[in-house]
Amino acid sequence: MSEEETPTQAPPQEPQEPVPPRSEGTTITGIQLLTGIIFIPVVMVWLALGARIIWSASENPETLDSIEGLLTALAVLSLPVSAGLGKLFEAFSSEVTSRNNEK
Repeated sequence: MSEEETPTQAPPQEPQEPVPPRSEGTTITGIQLLTGIIFIPVVMVWLALGARIIWSASENPETLDSIEGLLTALAVLSLPVSAGLGKLFEAFSSEVTSRNNEK
């Protein structure tokens, strides 16, 4: 082979790490899934109890005489519901903040 026919060699390239595909959806961890599984029924019971109090008080005026027990149960359930909602909103705001920082 003459010098004119020799193939030119490309400079060696460094091996590149594969870039994982970027997901636009939301992913959750196992802890978040367990929190949701435990937290969603508590919220549903809280909403159902609130609806039951309103429904009973509007249907039967005698319910208003013995409503303290229902209101106490609603107040007891309000603590974990408000704490759980606070954690959910905190997680959501940190996710939005991290997405905005990436852009």
